[in-house]
Amino acid sequence: MSFSFRHGDVAVHITVDPADGPSAYRPPGGSSGGETILYPPAHADLVLPVNDPGDVELHYRAGLGSWRSGPGDGEFSRYAGIPYGLLGRHLVMFLCTEAFRCRTRTITLHPHRVYAFLAALGSLSEQSVRGGWFTELEGQFQRILRHGWVAEQPGSTGALVAGRGRPGHGLLDSTSDRPPVVTLDAEFAKSALRWIPLDGDVVRVLGRHSCTALDVYAWLTYIGTYLDEARHFTWESVHARFFASTGSAAARTTSSAASAARSSAVSVGASPAASVAVSAGASPAVSVGGDPAAFRPVFETCLEEIRKVTAIPPVTVDASGVEIHRT
Repeated sequence: MSFSFRHGDVAVHITVDPADGPSAYRPPGGSSGGETILYPPAHADLVLPVNDPGDVELHYRAGLGSWRSGPGDGEFSRYAGIPYGLLGRHLVMFLCTEAFRCRTRTITLHPHRVYAFLAALGSLSEQSVRGGWFTELEGQFQRILRHGWVAEQPGSTGALVAGRGRPGHGLLDSTSDRPPVVTLDAEFAKSALRWIPLDGDVVRVLGRHSCTALDVYAWLTYIGTYLDEARHFTWESVHARFFASTGSAAARTTSSAASAARSSAVSVGASPAASVAVSAGASPAVSVGGDPAAFRPVFETCLEEIRKVTAIPPVTVDASGVEIHRT
């Protein structure tokens, strides 16, 4: 695949082939199809929002945890925001995949590598670069650099990035001879061997359908990586990942404390053998509202799409919920 576009005064030519694809390595447990894309367990488990949650501090999932936004730089926004949608997921994948490729938690954001990665996964195309795509790209990167997560279990927090160099410049300024440098959080980087290996071809194909299909694939891969026996998830626990509310940390303190006392409290990033983890982000075309049972047909449609392109652990879906079996 090859195409050209202009970013400001700079002409950019993108060619994606096996030698210049998103990664050039296969970590242990990697896929046998397309190039291996890495994704954090926290993001496969807690699931980023599909649509922009707006200027909020927390994006809350009842009984599970919250995505946390850092402070914003703008005059009219208190918070940077939380990554969302397909582009937000792909950028998180880029940072993890690039860090593993370079074997360092300090990543130089070369624009051509970011563009090639996004083009390979389908976020960047001749059609997408029109309009305000670059503004969205910059905004999503700013969100990713500042976001973190808080699980319902006390003390279970995390962040993707510890800091970045060259403040005050656009992250992907193609005219600069000094690309910015991003440093992953030290604790997050230590968990690199537990990042989830996804098949790049599958990520690209599922992204054409919905974020939900991609999220379910990432979640099933996460669960299947650590599954030692069959696990059952109720529709209530599955649905919790799709119908989220927002609010301040203070507004969530009471709820979080109560949920942490429950036996179903989740430690984000922990092995599924030690916690209850479920599903993905709702498709923007489907409103499941507050009814957990309404998500069943959405989940079953996602399974059909996933099975067309890759193998997944055996899954049984019935009125009680979802059961994942050991292969």
